[in-house]
This record gives sequence, structure tokens and C-alpha cells, in this order.
Amino acid sequence: MNDKTIKPPYPTYKTFVGLIDELRSHEVVPEAIDRSYLSKRSGTEQSALIAAMKWFKLIDECGAPTRLLRDFVVADDEKAKSMFKAIIEASYGSITDGTFALGSATTNMLADKFREYDISGSTLTKAISFFLSAAKDAGFKVSPHAKAPPAPSNGGAKRKPKITAPLTPLPLPPDPGAPEGKPKAPRDEMVAIPIPIFGDQDGVIYLPGQMTAKQWENVIKMTEFILKNYRDTMAEEVGPPNDEDNDV
Repeated sequence: MNDKTIKPPYPTYKTFVGLIDELRSHEVVPEAIDRSYLSKRSGTEQSALIAAMKWFKLIDECGAPTRLLRDFVVADDEKAKSMFKAIIEASYGSITDGTFALGSATTNMLADKFREYDISGSTLTKAISFFLSAAKDAGFKVSPHAKAPPAPSNGGAKRKPKITAPLTPLPLPPDPGAPEGKPKAPRDEMVAIPIPIFGDQDGVIYLPGQMTAKQWENVIKMTEFILKNYRDTMAEEVGPPNDEDNDV
């Protein structure tokens, strides 16, 4: 395999082919494949394309074209196709050298092979997608059962807020008109909602008397979240039950 400090190519294959076609269309190869040469592309595409060119040893660490690139861009179509297959074979050695069942592998088998390059997540998905397109284009027999794994979801569902400190009930501010030490009574427009508790005194939640449907929806979700986390916090503070307490 290539040096694992360099990750397998992960731009879209179409973008990479577009760059190669562009280089082949010019009579003179630029002295460097750098960000200035790729300035019409986005910053992300620039980084991915430069990394891909290094992976295939088409440029050196400074971005200067190698002899391989210079020969490749001036080769005729037949020669270029043969060279491209050799480039793919050399760059993905352990996948294309015959020791791996590329022609019959499954998606998971191919993904495990690419994880050896220390990549994961969306980078793994993009790298495998690039390889599959490049390998087919180069003439390798690729398994119909091997696909790029689905990219992980990036927050399709909202994350629940994380509570970093134990929840403790906050006392109501003192009512100036009430005797000292007595909590302030709920406002007149507040509604008391009793919470039946089996075997104990009922609880109560005070809420504004007039709320919109959206406010009710948010209150229900937040109340469930607060009570659940408060219960978990209490359980942590009390600790696991003592077996001795259960002895008869």
C-alpha cells in the first residue's frame, strides 16, 4: 500500500477525470499542480485533487509534475489507458494484486480493506466510490456486490442538550406580601396540573393558562427530558441498592 499518511483519493471521480483531461488538452504541463492552478475550483476540491495527484505519484510533495504525469498526459489514448491501469494497480496494491477478491467482494469486505488506510465516515464512502469508478474505468473486474457504503448522517436528528451538572429544584423567590420563608404563590393565570404518584403525595406542575399548540409541544418534550435526566441524576446520587436491604 501507499504511505498511510496519504489517504486514498476522495474527490468525485468526475472531478479528477476533468483535471486529467484538462492537462492532456494542453501542450505544456504546468510547473506545479497547486492551488493557483486549481483556483477555479473550490478550496475543498483543490485539497482533494492535490492529495489524489500525490497518491497516484503524478506530482511530488511540492506539487511538481513527475515524469509519470508528463508521460501520461502526452500518451495516445491506447497507451494512456494502459498507463492508467498500471497507476491504479500500483496505488491500490493490496486490493488489485490478486490477493483480495475484488471480483466477488461484498461492500463490507471492501470497506474493511479501505479502513486499513485509517479512514472512516464520509471519507471512507467517498474514497471507495472513487476507487470503484477508477477501477472499472481502468478495466479491472469489480464485484457487482461491492458498493460504496452509505455516508453517515450528519445530524439529521437534533441532538438533545447535554446536562453537565445535577439538576436541583430552584426555590421560588419570596413573596414580599407573604410571611417570611413562604414561597411565592403562582400567578393567577398559572394552571396547576396535578401529577398522581402512587403510594405518595401527588406532585404538581404549574404552567401558563394560555399556550399555543407549539408551546405545548415544546413543554411536553422539555418536561419529559428534564424529569428523565433529574431521575437519572437522583439514581446516581443514591447509588445502587444495597443487597443487605433486601434480606428478609
